[in-house]
Amino acid sequence: MSLAQALSTYFTLNALVLIGFFGLLMLSLFLKYTGRVTKSIFELRLHYATLFGILALALAHPLLPQKEFFQPTVKVWSAQSIKTFAQDFSTPDKGGYLTLPSLSGLSSVSADSISLVWMLLGLILLVSGGIVIGRDIHRLRKIKRRSYCVRKLGRVNVFVNDEIAVPFSYWRPYQINVVLPSSLISRRQEYQMALAHELQHHRQGDTKWVYVLWGLRLVCLLNPTIHFWNKWISEVQEFACDETLVDQEKVESQAYARCLVEVAQIALNQEYVPVCATGLLFLVEGNILKRRIEKMFSKVSTKSGRSISLLSGLLMACLMGATAFASKSFVQDRRVSLAQAKEMAKNAQSTTGFPIVVNDLVLKQLNRYIGTPEGREFMRNSLQRMENYRNVVEGKIQDYGLPLELMAVPIVESGYQNLEQSNNQGWGAGLWMFIVPTARNYGLRVDDKVDERLNVDLLTDAAMRYLESNNLRFKDWLLAALAYNIGENRVQKAIEKTRSKDAWVLIRKGYENDQDYLPRLMAAVLIMKNPESVQ
Repeated sequence: MSLAQALSTYFTLNALVLIGFFGLLMLSLFLKYTGRVTKSIFELRLHYATLFGILALALAHPLLPQKEFFQPTVKVWSAQSIKTFAQDFSTPDKGGYLTLPSLSGLSSVSADSISLVWMLLGLILLVSGGIVIGRDIHRLRKIKRRSYCVRKLGRVNVFVNDEIAVPFSYWRPYQINVVLPSSLISRRQEYQMALAHELQHHRQGDTKWVYVLWGLRLVCLLNPTIHFWNKWISEVQEFACDETLVDQEKVESQAYARCLVEVAQIALNQEYVPVCATGLLFLVEGNILKRRIEKMFSKVSTKSGRSISLLSGLLMACLMGATAFASKSFVQDRRVSLAQAKEMAKNAQSTTGFPIVVNDLVLKQLNRYIGTPEGREFMRNSLQRMENYRNVVEGKIQDYGLPLELMAVPIVESGYQNLEQSNNQGWGAGLWMFIVPTARNYGLRVDDKVDERLNVDLLTDAAMRYLESNNLRFKDWLLAALAYNIGENRVQKAIEKTRSKDAWVLIRKGYENDQDYLPRLMAAVLIMKNPESVQ
């Protein structure tokens, strides 16, 4: 998983936790104030279903299709800027440079440093989590060694211990352990109620879900929602246990209420609270204890609460799914991989005979245009300006029967700007950036009074004749494009010296005028055929 995917999944997980918590909270408040209630066990299952949906969407998030619904907040670039591209260029498997919301307007941050921070944070969470669980396991083993197994019910082991004051239970793979105070052995009724309570936690799956909640609290450490949600679920777990035991007449309600009060008093002296355990030990504070007893003795109608809860759950599931899908664009990797470049080439495949090539040189220039903020802006602006000249340029290309891919030449030459001659006499002018000798060779007037290179129609016609002439000479459009940049005579000499008519061999041998001209032209063709790549 890349850094961008990891960040995106992490932010998505936190967003889903927020949606799940507040969705259930709004549902709970609605049911409360409309007089519609539902059983605690159903409410608990709704919590667990929501948590399962969150985990499933978070795990599937990297596999979801990429679709940019909104402007990405965090962006990964191939270089800090187009000016520093030569030394900063980073392919997708070599880090990158991140632009974060808090760094708006500032230079990008190296993804290597972010990766280091990310790894350190993950290591801290892993170590701290390991310490807590390790401590828990060590203490539980210590308690187990000092306990006596008094009963076995399949995979359930019932222990009694002289050192604990209140019951609790926990799950291990292929094993369920219930630990009861030895003092309950002589009080048969309290013993049976405590055992029934702990076994009900197992039936509800509480002893397994406690690990999920603990893990979410650890991963989403800075998200306060998960901490409130954990406490809320713990309350619902207890309410569901109480409700089920009383409804199924496994305990006598008044005796069970007295047992809860006794446990609340004894729990004040209980020092050890394992993070991976559930039971009567928990949530015995006065206010919650009062609510637990009130719910046991209250007889209320569920009315349409269950139906409303199911409908709300479905709506929330749709909302979470949409959030997971949309959040793929929260962190966007602006760099272009080789696979993406090949897909762009496939979409741009020419029927005109113009060769579409993707190699390491083209990939680098694609990342120069697509993988830097300035490069994307330059390409967007060039494509917009191209529309202003499309009728003229495309018309001339069609008149001469040439490939439409040649429309990308002015992108590289001028960014589709009708530029005047600069003070540097070696530079060109107009959309096609003809230098003076070439312009005069193709019948354009260039003197102190008139510069016909600024006449888009005339210059485009001359450019078509020049490109067509090069292609007729070299029988290859890439060599024709290279000759457009360095001159046909230099291309001919390069062919004779290298004994190769492969344009890519020539430029790798150093036969260039503007560095990377041909790769930049090919990158411009790919982007022109895939304009969404710079949106």
